[in-house]
Amino acid sequence: MIEEDYKEGWRQHFPTYHFDERDIALEEYKVAAKNLESEERVFLNASNVTLVSSAALGSLLVGSSNQLITVFSGIIPPYIISLILLSIIIGFSFISLKYFSDRQRAIVFSGRKIIILRRMLGLSYGNIQLLLPNWRIEGADQPLALKLFPGWLTYAAYPFWMISIISSSVVLFLSAYFIKQNPNVIPEEFNSVFILLMGFFWFLSSMVIYRLSLLDTHETCRLIFYKFISRTIGLPLTENIEYIAYRAKLAVHETDRLKVSTLNIKKFLIFIEDRDFYSHSGISYKSLARSILGLINIKPKSGGSTIVQQLTRTLFISDLSKTKRRKFIELALAPWVTSVFSKKAILDIYISSVRFERGCFGVVEAMNHFWGSIEHNPTNAQAFFLIERVSNIRSKLLVNKIIDTVNSAKEKRLLSNDDIGSLFDLYYNAVMNGKITANDTELRRLATGLNLV
Repeated sequence: MIEEDYKEGWRQHFPTYHFDERDIALEEYKVAAKNLESEERVFLNASNVTLVSSAALGSLLVGSSNQLITVFSGIIPPYIISLILLSIIIGFSFISLKYFSDRQRAIVFSGRKIIILRRMLGLSYGNIQLLLPNWRIEGADQPLALKLFPGWLTYAAYPFWMISIISSSVVLFLSAYFIKQNPNVIPEEFNSVFILLMGFFWFLSSMVIYRLSLLDTHETCRLIFYKFISRTIGLPLTENIEYIAYRAKLAVHETDRLKVSTLNIKKFLIFIEDRDFYSHSGISYKSLARSILGLINIKPKSGGSTIVQQLTRTLFISDLSKTKRRKFIELALAPWVTSVFSKKAILDIYISSVRFERGCFGVVEAMNHFWGSIEHNPTNAQAFFLIERVSNIRSKLLVNKIIDTVNSAKEKRLLSNDDIGSLFDLYYNAVMNGKITANDTELRRLATGLNLV
């Protein structure tokens, strides 16, 4: 689902620029619109030409098989002729599929450019949705709503069906002709199976070629596969992953624009949430084993989720209630996240995107929520406080957890006695201001556990 523009926090708007003198942008818009019209016309004309040429080439290859074998009799074995003809149709199909995928990319990028320029000129479809969802009207105000591959039953896949059906039919015929010319190559009882498998294999291959040619910026084969799995198990991922990834990156730029230093926050993020962050590829098998042992009451219960898994959950899974299925998808997608984002980018996106409190996403929102202002250089105490609040949707004061983590941080020399005193003040003020739910007894317990009384 594409997030609406009124959302705040890491769900940022697509940036809009306005001009007092709009002549240059307007001319650019006109050129982009003409380019899009030209690309669409080329796509349509090429489709018609390819339909005719594919059928003609298929008929020519099939019809000329006997003549070619007669002409080259005694020079080239018949099975070589069949293989050459097979290579011709496969090569033609491969080049055609790549050509149409390039044309589709050009059309989509031109469409995205038009939407961006439209926003720059101050033009918008607004939030009114009459018959169709807003984003379906030529992308509305969101360029990433235009997908490189909108689906197998859309106009973008028309060239694929046309080319693959014709070429698969030719492959079937040439495979049968190959067997006829070489009856001893395959046992007779497997002839039909071989012919069908050849046709199916090429059809499947052409499907893979076309789909991989239309991968978007963050798409991989792994992502496509797990999107299918997630739909199958009833836990679909967010619809427009490119848009979500863009918005998450935009939140990082917003944090940088506000000149918020995240060095201390990253330090405590890794210490509290995932100490093996730099040594794993998204899944910590030690944490996973510890979590499983906790479920069967052999060890204390723990979440076991890495920073990457938590980020995956925040950005790409919309239904968090189905815990077991959600955990499976987290584990499946975590390696994909580490393959498309660097470790530094993952930390930056995490800090600017994840949920700190109920409805409070990103460190900037969290600072405003707890302190009413942005801290540009968070202290050790402030950084610890913010990370400890991650995903605490009930806003409770987790006294035992805080005490244990603080003592561990003190042993590692991440917190000094002064830092611990400042940290308690942060909790005390948050409780007094109604930001954290706790009573006097819990506050006293926290102060005692931190050796402040």
